[in-house]
Amino acid sequence: MDHLGEPYDFGDDFTTQHAHKMLDFYCKVLDGMGYEPIAYPDVDEKIGASKLGTPKYDSLRHAHWMVHQTREFLRGGRLAKAYRWIGMIQGILLMNGVYSIMELKGHNRFDLPPVPPRGR
Repeated sequence: MDHLGEPYDFGDDFTTQHAHKMLDFYCKVLDGMGYEPIAYPDVDEKIGASKLGTPKYDSLRHAHWMVHQTREFLRGGRLAKAYRWIGMIQGILLMNGVYSIMELKGHNRFDLPPVPPRGR
């Protein structure tokens, strides 16, 4: 499906290949931490207008599900949406103490560490 307005690449040095590497990395991390990829059945109902009210376990399982959905966006050429979702995944990882903002910034710059995250 052709999506009007979707960019052909991410710009700068961030490529689709790097996006896939990041998603592989986050999938491995969340798998290793024991979080299954499970979506919220109804995001509006589950989260609604609340801020940080979602249990860590649920939000990290949802982030893991988002990793798999983001791969589909990449495969479909929906790069703008994939880029937004990677940012949301990183936001969930940050807010749940899995990675610091500096560590996530490094991931964007091709610094994907071989060590496990510090949070659970």
